[in-house]
Amino acid sequence: MEKGIGEAFSSIPEGGGAAAMGAEEKEKEKVRVMVAIDDSGESFYSLQWVLDHLFGSQNNDEYLLNIIHVIEPFPTYMLPGAPAVFPSTSIVRSVNKAQEENASAILSRAIDMCTQTNQVHINTSIIEGDPKEMICDLAEQMQVDLIVIGSRGLGKIKRALMGSVSNYVIHHAKCPVLVVKTPTTKSMSSNA
Repeated sequence: MEKGIGEAFSSIPEGGGAAAMGAEEKEKEKVRVMVAIDDSGESFYSLQWVLDHLFGSQNNDEYLLNIIHVIEPFPTYMLPGAPAVFPSTSIVRSVNKAQEENASAILSRAIDMCTQTNQVHINTSIIEGDPKEMICDLAEQMQVDLIVIGSRGLGKIKRALMGSVSNYVIHHAKCPVLVVKTPTTKSMSSNA
C-alpha cells in the first residue's frame, strides 16, 4: 500500500456537471470532523462520543465525519555493529495483508456505529505512516475543522518512551483537537 489517501467508503454523490458542483459547495459548508481510530476501545469510545454529542441532533447535514485509520509501516530494526537484517518479501506481504484486513475490519465496525445514527455523512480513509504525523498531515490536506482522538491514558514512563499520539497531535495540528478520555470504572460508579 503506498502512502496517500485510500478511501474505503464515501457518502459523497458521484456525477459531473452542476450536480457535482452543488455537492462540492455543500461539502465546503459542512463542519469537517476527523476521528482517528485504531483497534483500541478508547478510539471507539471517542467515535461514539462524537456520534452522541455532535450527530445526536437533527442538524447532521451541518457535519461531515472523516474516519481515518493509520497503518504503521513494517518496522526494520538495526543494531549498532550488527549486520542489517531485512524480512523476506513474503513476510512483508503477509504482514501487509493482515494489516489491511485488520484496517478494513476496524473501519467496518466504525461504519456500523455510524449507520445507527441518522444521516451521518462519512468518509473513511486508510493511510500508511507514522500515526502522529499522518493524522496532522491528513487533517491539513482535508481542511478539517476539528480532530477528535481517544486517550489511552498511558503512564508517565510509557508516554516518555513511546510518545503519545494525542499529545503530538495537540501540539502539531493546525486545527482544534479534542481528546476524549474514556471514563474509568471508578469515576463511572461515583456518577451513579
